[in-house]
Amino acid sequence: MKNIFYKITYPFFYLKWVIYLLTNKEIKLLVGAGLTKFKGWFPTDVQFLDITKESDFQKLFSKRKIDKVLAEHVLEHLTPEQLKLAAINFYKYSAQEINIRIAVPDGFHKDSKYIEQVKPGGAGNGADDHKHLFNYKSLSEVFENAGFKATPIEYWNEEKEFYTVYKNDGNGIIRRSFINDKRNSGGSPNYTSLIIDFTK
Repeated sequence: MKNIFYKITYPFFYLKWVIYLLTNKEIKLLVGAGLTKFKGWFPTDVQFLDITKESDFQKLFSKRKIDKVLAEHVLEHLTPEQLKLAAINFYKYSAQEINIRIAVPDGFHKDSKYIEQVKPGGAGNGADDHKHLFNYKSLSEVFENAGFKATPIEYWNEEKEFYTVYKNDGNGIIRRSFINDKRNSGGSPNYTSLIIDFTK
C-alpha cells in the first residue's frame, strides 16, 4: 500500500521540486517537515527524501547541491547507524557554504520534568519513538565525524547553565526555541531545544 501511494504521489512531489529549483537560487531544505512550511524552504518527509539513503539524494541533488538544511526534532528518531549515514549524505551533497541547523531535545536541560517528557520512551508526544537524548557534545560528534564544524547556538551545559544566541535568521526558524516557544513567555527557559549550526 505504501509503495502504491509513493508511486502515485511522487510525480507531484517531483514537479514541485522542479518548480522550486527554477524559482530559487538557493536550495533550502526543510527535513521532516510534516505540515510545517516556511517561505523559500522546500519541505520534505521521509517518503520522498529519506536522509539515510544516498539514492534519494542522488535523485534530487545530482546537479545542484544543498545550501541550507533545517531539521527540528527529527534526528532523535534515528538509530546511530542512520545518523551516521545522514551526516555523510549531507556532507557529500551540500555546497561549500552549507549551513545545517539541527534542533533536538536537550539532554542537559535542568528540569527533570522536561527530561521525563523527551527522553526515549518518555511521557511526551512522540517520545515513544525517540532513540537518543542528545547533549551539545554528543550531537556535535555525529556531524564532526562526517567532516562538519559545530557551532552550538542554544543549549544547556554540564553545569545546568543555559546559553543561547539563537535568533530567527536566514538559517531557519526553530519553533521550540527559547524566543519562540510560548512556554517561555515568563522569561524562564522552560522549554528549549539543543540547537546547533553545522558548517564545512
